[in-house]
Parts: sequence; structure tokens; C-alpha cells
Amino acid sequence: MYNLPLFEFNKLKNNTLRKRFWGILPLDDCFAYLIFENNNEVQKIIHEIKYNRNKELCYTMDIALGHLILSLGKVANIDFIIPVSLHKNREHQRGFNQAEKLANGVSSITNVPVLIDGVNRVVDNKSQTKKNRSERDKNTENIFVITNSQVLQGKHVLLLDDVITTGATICSCGQSLLTVKNLRLSVAALATTI
Repeated sequence: MYNLPLFEFNKLKNNTLRKRFWGILPLDDCFAYLIFENNNEVQKIIHEIKYNRNKELCYTMDIALGHLILSLGKVANIDFIIPVSLHKNREHQRGFNQAEKLANGVSSITNVPVLIDGVNRVVDNKSQTKKNRSERDKNTENIFVITNSQVLQGKHVLLLDDVITTGATICSCGQSLLTVKNLRLSVAALATTI
């Protein structure tokens, strides 16, 4: 844990992660725990969680992310944590939704409730690991629908995912969420590219 590359820009209001969403998503806040790069330890952790169903490692990482969020004082005005949903086919293949597991762990530290049924992925889009930015944007168009808009009206939600690379998935999900009246949006991830 001590040797993992930390995303150390969280205290900056206009950090490099938040800038990725400028002009696309109006965010209250945006932060991450680790830096994701090809072949670094963080990529191995994400791979182990996603594809090898390592729930113990996921638990370790979600607790760490929860402590980061708590230490930054980011939870006071957040009403719900919403994990980025997986399509039911992909969740069945993997055996679990890693973002949902992360959200539950973060919730156990921050006491912010998780809302699993706030948004659903209705398109089983292809993996994005080998796609460039424009291909990822196209691959994530209109793949989410809001399923619980009445509960979300006027709320501040923290949209949570395991890793943010180009931000295409977060943008698609976030744009769907922002169709809800008076919703405020923040974004967090276990890891991000820089």
C-alpha cells in the first residue's frame, strides 16, 4: 500500500481529473485514490479485482478509498453513492459489479448510503480496454437510464467507478443522472490515468 502511486491532486479544486470533464459534466467535486498506468501495480490491482474476482483485494481498496474520501471532508453534503452499473450479462460473467463492491466499502467508512437502483446500464457495450477516446465516447452513448428519478431529485450524488481513463463511461452515466431535476453530481474513482 505504501508504494502505490497516489493521485495527489485531490485537494485542488481544478485538479487534472476534474479538468477532463470541463464543458461536459458540471461537477461539484472530482477525486481519485490512485494513479493508473499501463503495467503499473494499480493496473494489476484493477485487473485482479475485475477479472479474477478478488473480492478481498476489492475490500482492501474500497476501505482505503473510503478513508481518503472521509479525510478530504467530501462526504458532508453527499446524499447517495451511486456505483457505475454493469449490464446484467457482464455482471453475470464477472460474478459481481466491482464498482458496487467499492461503493459498499466506501459507504461502510463514510456512512453515506449506496443507491444501487438509481441508474441502470441497458446496453451491453463492448469492452473499452483497447479503444481510443472517440471510440470510447461512441461505445458509451445512451447506455444508461435513470430508474429512480424521484428519489434523486434535489440530491447530491457521488458517482463511483473503479477506474477512470478517458472518462467516457462517467460522462455517459453522469449525463443521464443530470437529467434529474436539481441533481448535483460529484465523481470518485479508485484509480485514474493522469
